[in-house]
Order: sequence, then structure tokens, then C-alpha cells
Amino acid sequence: MLTDRIRPAVGLLADELAKAAWDRKSLAAAISGVLKSNGLKMPELAMPVRLLVTGRTQTPSLDAVLELLGRDTVLARLEQHLGRK
Repeated sequence: MLTDRIRPAVGLLADELAKAAWDRKSLAAAISGVLKSNGLKMPELAMPVRLLVTGRTQTPSLDAVLELLGRDTVLARLEQHLGRK
């Protein structure tokens, strides 16, 4: 799921999440910004991100899941799968 087209968007999302306040509204704004800047639709980004952070492709709303898992867990899992740590 982490294709050459999606990998840069996931990296950008990780960068944006690292700067965001950790609440659903801010997380949703970060996700929306990445979608727009990469010309993606929600499933194209959300499914790979869900898989990377939860091990599942289907979860409740992505912003809710990220908020629940917490900043440290989400960022560590994304960075690990992106090969940046």
C-alpha cells in the first residue's frame, strides 16, 4: 500500500503531524492539507496510514485513531515504516 506515489504524502503527513496540536480538529486539518497538496483522495492516504499505525486498513475515522494512539506512537510507527529512524 505504501507505493511510490503515496510514500511522499505519508512522509509529508508525518512532518505535519509532528508540528500539529494533538486534537482531532488539528489532525484533520493536517490530513486535509496533505490530501490537497498531493492531489489524493482520503482512501488513498488513509488506508496506508491506518495500516502503518494500527496494522489494519479499516478503522474509525483516521483523525480519531491518530488522536487515540497518541503523538509518540503514531510518529514512531510512521518514521519506522518510512525508514527515517
